[in-house]
Amino acid sequence: MKTKTKTYRLVPELIPAPLWGVSAYRVFGKTKPWKEIRQETLENAGDRCESCDADGPQLACHDKWRYDDKTRVATLIGFEIRCILCHSATHIGRAIELGFEQDAIKQLRRVNRCTEREVGEMIAAAMSQWEKRSKKKWTVTVAPALLKRYPRLEEVPLMLR
Repeated sequence: MKTKTKTYRLVPELIPAPLWGVSAYRVFGKTKPWKEIRQETLENAGDRCESCDADGPQLACHDKWRYDDKTRVATLIGFEIRCILCHSATHIGRAIELGFEQDAIKQLRRVNRCTEREVGEMIAAAMSQWEKRSKKKWTVTVAPALLKRYPRLEEVPLMLR
C-alpha cells in the first residue's frame, strides 16, 4: 500500500465478503499439490516471513490477490510466506473478531515503522475499501503465469458459489 509519502511493507488485505473461503488451500487442503505450492513458496522466501523476515515458528502460505473493482474480477496472482503476526495483521478484520487487534496493530507499526495514527488510517482505508467490495459480485480467476506453473489451480474458481 502506498500513501502520498510512504510505501508500507505490510498492509491489511481485507477479503470481500462474497469471496470468503475462496483460496487455494481450501481447494487442496493438505494434499500433494498444496504441499508443493507451499514448499516452493517457502524455499523462494528463504524460509522467512516476506513482510518482517521472521523465521517462524509457524509460517503461513498466504494467497495473494489482485482486485479489479471496475470489472469485479478477483485474480489469484501468487503466494507469499507470512509469520503468524504478519498474517494476522494482513487479515486484520479476522484478527479483530478473534480478539487479536492490538497484536495486529503492533505488528503493522513495527514492520512499517509507523505511528498508531498511520496504522489507524491504513485500517480505516482498508475497511472502507472492503465495504465497497463486499457489495459486489465477483468473478474469480487465476493469473495465467500462475496457472501455467500450477495447472491444478484451475480448480480455485470452482469454490465461488
